[in-house]
Amino acid sequence: MIDPGEARQRGVEVIGIEQLFGFGPHMRRWAEQMMSYAVADRVRPVIGQTFPLERASDAHAVIEARNGLGKTLLLV
Repeated sequence: MIDPGEARQRGVEVIGIEQLFGFGPHMRRWAEQMMSYAVADRVRPVIGQTFPLERASDAHAVIEARNGLGKTLLLV
């Protein structure tokens, strides 16, 4: 569970699934902000697991079962 108070202190906004209905108007601004953070090396994706392309079905199984941590990548 994420502590909203701790997240706020770190400058992170925690939103729940019910708040995604208002996501649309903010999407472009948030995407631009995150891209600028990525360019400035302020955020990095968490790559939890990688699979060779021939094991794509295994990668899908991990994603569908919600057993992966971070991003699941296929290696080509």
